Amino acid sequence: LTVREYSRLEGDALDGKFDAFVLARNTLLDTGDPVAVLASDYTCDGGFNIAQLCDKGVDRAVADAEQIADTAKRQDAAMAAEARILGSDAVVPLVHQRIITGVADSVQGVVLDPYERALVGTGTRR
Repeated sequence: LTVREYSRLEGDALDGKFDAFVLARNTLLDTGDPVAVLASDYTCDGGFNIAQLCDKGVDRAVADAEQIADTAKRQDAAMAAEARILGSDAVVPLVHQRIITGVADSVQGVVLDPYERALVGTGTRR
């Protein structure tokens, strides 16, 4: 078992030096598009492929999803790609931590970000 600050772990993780790696991937996500995350994290040429997954079927499913502009169809394609990834056993989701935010009735314009990164915006008023 190795415990280190993440900044000192990432290089070894990306180089595949661990048999297993527990990671909270809810950080550093700057996109609302799940297909971009699937491409970076689970394709053969992905820049953040800590799982070291290289499966041509997954690559094809992600590439197909990337070509779709229609929101509902893109979501379906992303879910199909995710199913292929989970079926490979290269990644095992452990938990999704949710943050519950209480907002008083007197507060207006709160940004309830589904990625839980923002709370106060330019329109937030009391």
